[in-house]
Parts: sequence; structure tokens; C-alpha cells
Amino acid sequence: MKTIIMTEQDMLLKGMKGFLVHFLLGLTAVQCEWNVTYSSTHVCGLKGVSVVLPCTYQYSYEGAYLGGEWYEEKSGRVIQHSHSTYPDCSLNIDNLSDGDSGVYQFRFYTVLHLKWITSERGITLSVTDLRVEEVVAQKQHQTEVTCSTSCSLHPDLQYVWYKTGQILQDRTTASILVYEVASYSCAVRGHEALRSPAVCVPDKQCWGVTYSDENICVLMGSSVDILCTYLHPRDDRISNMFWYHNQKSIMYGYLGKKENSFTLRLEDIRQSHSGEYTFRLTTTGGQGFSGVPGVTISVTDLQVWATLDTVKEGDKVTLTCNTTCTLSNNPNFIWYKNGQPVTYKHTTRDNKLHLDPVSSEDAGSYSCAVKGDESLSSAAVSLNVRYKPKNVLASITASSTIEEGSVVTLTCSSDANPPVHTYTWSMKSGAESLVMGTGESVSFNLTSNTSGLYYCEAQNELGSQISTEVVFQTDADVLLPAIVTTFIILAVLLILGIGHLRKKNVESITRATNVNTQSDSGPMYSTITARATASDPTQRATSCDQDDIKYASVRINLSKTQEVPLNSTVNMVPTSTLDNNIVYTSVQLLTGSAATRADDKGEIYSAVHKS
Repeated sequence: MKTIIMTEQDMLLKGMKGFLVHFLLGLTAVQCEWNVTYSSTHVCGLKGVSVVLPCTYQYSYEGAYLGGEWYEEKSGRVIQHSHSTYPDCSLNIDNLSDGDSGVYQFRFYTVLHLKWITSERGITLSVTDLRVEEVVAQKQHQTEVTCSTSCSLHPDLQYVWYKTGQILQDRTTASILVYEVASYSCAVRGHEALRSPAVCVPDKQCWGVTYSDENICVLMGSSVDILCTYLHPRDDRISNMFWYHNQKSIMYGYLGKKENSFTLRLEDIRQSHSGEYTFRLTTTGGQGFSGVPGVTISVTDLQVWATLDTVKEGDKVTLTCNTTCTLSNNPNFIWYKNGQPVTYKHTTRDNKLHLDPVSSEDAGSYSCAVKGDESLSSAAVSLNVRYKPKNVLASITASSTIEEGSVVTLTCSSDANPPVHTYTWSMKSGAESLVMGTGESVSFNLTSNTSGLYYCEAQNELGSQISTEVVFQTDADVLLPAIVTTFIILAVLLILGIGHLRKKNVESITRATNVNTQSDSGPMYSTITARATASDPTQRATSCDQDDIKYASVRINLSKTQEVPLNSTVNMVPTSTLDNNIVYTSVQLLTGSAATRADDKGEIYSAVHKS
């Protein structure tokens, strides 16, 4: 039997290898959980109606999702997706138009993927309108007509049929049999305003008028077009076309771009434009036809409604751009704050502006408008946001230089709504704080007892905030640390100077001794003397001959009661020359004119030969 011995390093490598294998196998096992699924890959939508592209997606690890979007291949259009609806990624498109047709794909990415995660195939969206088609009659005096589309709408939809503009009751299928010569049109139930053009069935002579909309909501001050198509007997020529307003006024329009179409334009809409508009045409044969019922025009202005006009910071507020009727062209709304477009963090949806959460910066006057008619904005509505004090600041003013006895004024300022009702001033004393007064401003004489750290607290009915601290001191408080620091520096310099002089003089004595022992050419003396003198530090010593000696005097005089000026300097004062061989120099540091020596032993004299 063979024995295998494994070292700790071998065991570690084997463990890491096993971990990586299991990790990769686990990652491979969950790859299938990152996917996008469509319940249908072909969707047919009716022009002018909303449509939903069904979609779901999933990923394996919570928190891995980074972002997702819908992408249309032909136009390159990108629509951002909200993760809040996970796992639903369905896309809703309102007011479909021919430009919305295309292939749509949903895609997303995570922290573990460098590329988009999507499906191989997207959803093909087709947009259609309605038209009436005549089918070959199955029996005599019967004709089948169909509400036809270019793609297949949902089979469960119900339809509404019109004969010469009047609803045919109990006809709800996509195909019906008709028995009379007339104009027929159709619509999808729930979207009756999106009616197909009228068609004469059977294809013989008949009358008919079809309106693009039965009810139109118009913004006051704007303009609107009322469109219709018409049919008339082929053997007759049209002699006149016009519109009735509430069966009283007569207004003329202009021919539309489509065959057998007529348009009425109304500009600078006012409330007087409200009512029913009916199209009528007459022929050279003396016949005429009116499209009854006609089109109803409603006029509205814009008004801003707020859930609350006064709120607290942090609340949720929704502003609504309200109308008395639903505007017909499915417009985009624009919001203004203090006359400027709202472009910051808050979201808009339909005709609503959501302020969530509301902040003090959101306070102001809000108005709204419709894109394309920005000049017709609503009246402004004020939003009042209440908040506790913020940006609290304490400041100091003094009548002159801040010194003991000066009059000092402390002022506290802040931003608050409602305004601050109480200002409280405190001074820190160790770990405690002492209340020194109340009011927006306080004044007092500066003394050693009132020097220190001060702060103010601003308070209104919603809360309070404390300012940063301010510091001020008397001159004595400022000068004392400076005096101590200056004295320490001077003492260190003095000690270093004395040490340097002693070292130099010892070296001089040594050199002089060496010279005396080697040469008799002439005596050279170097002497250092430390002694106390009664009055004149430059006087000669009496105990020995000092003819060739030069004196240097260093004197430090300090008084316990005398302050040391911050600009004290060391002065080199030349003294009188007593003879040709001796020069005296005095180095003095005097802290006051009346300073006296505390100790005569502090005076040091050094003498060296003149070079």
C-alpha cells in the first residue's frame, strides 16, 4: 500500500481548487435564471389607443440588478424601465401612431454581467386603423360588411356599427349583414371616437358624413381643427359645404388633404366656441345632407390643484394640472416654479407633479402649461413649506478692538418657516453650558469671566438647531500664553549661547597654552572670567594683570511683575575702548527700563584677545 503525505500548502491548494469548481458549477447552474420572457411576440394595436407589450424578467441574486430599458431596433428609441415593478417588465405605450410600429426588446444588466441580458427575439408591434370593407352578397338584398384592420386585434373585442351616422343596436361583431343602401362605419367598443371612415354599401349612390371625433376638449386661447369625410351620389355635383354652430351660425371651412374630406379651423378659442358643430353639404340636384349628430366642442382652462397648500418638510405633495374636460390630443404637461421650468429631481406623470419628499427648496409659486401652448399657462398657486431652523449662524460685533472692558454684541441668524420665536445664548464652561441670555442679539462688557466659547440655539414650533461656536478672549487671555512661550524661547537661546561661548573659550585657552610651550616670541593670553560685579560689568579685575584682555558681558534681567513684550530683541551694544589692545562688548537682554538683577551670579564675563 502506497502512503501519500500532503503538506499544508497542498491541502490549501486542493481546497481552493474545490471551491472554484463548486463556484463555477453553481454559477453555471443558475445561468438559466437570468432571463427575459415575452408572453406574446406579436402585438397589434389600434391607432390612437394604448397598448401593452407583455414581459417578465428574473435574476438570481438580490441586489445584483443595476438597470434595464426597452429598445426599439428600427428607430433606436430607448425607454427607461422602473425596477419597482419587478418581475414585471411590461411596456405601456399610449396614443399609438404609425411611428410606434417596430420590434421592441427589453434588456437589463447586473453586477455579474458585462453585457445586456435579453431574449433572442423581441416583440413586433403593428399599428392599424379601421376601415369598412364590402364582401360579396350571400343572398339577394343582403351584403356583408367587415370592420377590417391591417393586423389581427384581440379576438374578444366588441365593435360598434353606424348607419348614416346612427348606431345600429345589437351589432357587436367584426362582420355584419346589411339590407339597405346607406353609409356604414365602425369602431371598437370603448373607443367610439376612433370611428372608421364611412363607406357606401352597396357600392351605389348614398349620403354620409363621418367625424374624426365626436367630442373635442380644447384649451382656452388655443386653436382646433374639426375634420370630417363625406359621401354623396356620384351623379350629383356638390354646390356648397358649410358648418352649423348650435344650429344658428354658418361658418365655412376648407377642403382637407384626403378625398371627400372637409375641415373647420377655430382659433383663439373662447367659451363662446362651446357647443355642437354640424357639417352639411348640398348638390346641384337640389339635395342636401347634414351629419347629425355633429361634434361637441368643450372649452377649458388650466388650474393647479395641490393636495395641501401648506406642508412640512419631508411630506409628500402632488400637484395636478387640472382641466374641466379631458384634452383630446393627449398632451404633454410642463411645470413651472416661480416662472422657470421644473427640471430637477421630482417626477412628472400625465398631468401631475410629485414632490416626494418635499423640501424647503420646493416652496414657491407653481403653474402648468401644455407643450406647444406654453404661453397659455395656468394661474400660479403658492406652496408653503414649513421647516425647523437651519443654517443657524452666530456672529460677533464690537465697538473697538476686542479687549477687556469692550462692549461685545452677539447676533444669531437662521433660516426657518415659521420664523424663529426664541433665540437662546449659552457659554461652554468645561463639560457644562451656562445660559447667558435670550434674544436675537445680546450685548455685554468683556471680562475674564465672560471670555469663552459661545453658541446660540434657534427654535420655532417645528424644532430647533444649534449654531457653531464662536470664541473671543480678553487681551490678558491672549497675551499670557504669548509671554510664557516667548520666555521659554529666550531661555533656550540663552542656554545654547552660553554653551557655545564656553566651548569657544576653552578652545582658545588650549591653543594659547600650546603656543606658550613651543615659542618664546611673545606672550599671548586668553582668559575667561565669571564673576559678580557691583555696578559696572566692564570694570577691570584687581586680583591679576588684565592689560591684554577683552570683555564680553551677557546680562539677563527679568522682573516677575514686568510683562515681556512680544517683540523683545537681543542688542549688541559696543562699549568704550579703554586702550589700544582691549575692546569691550556688552550683550544685554532687558525686559524693562526698571529691571534689576535678581542674582548677580547670573552675569557672565568672557574675555578673548583682540585679533
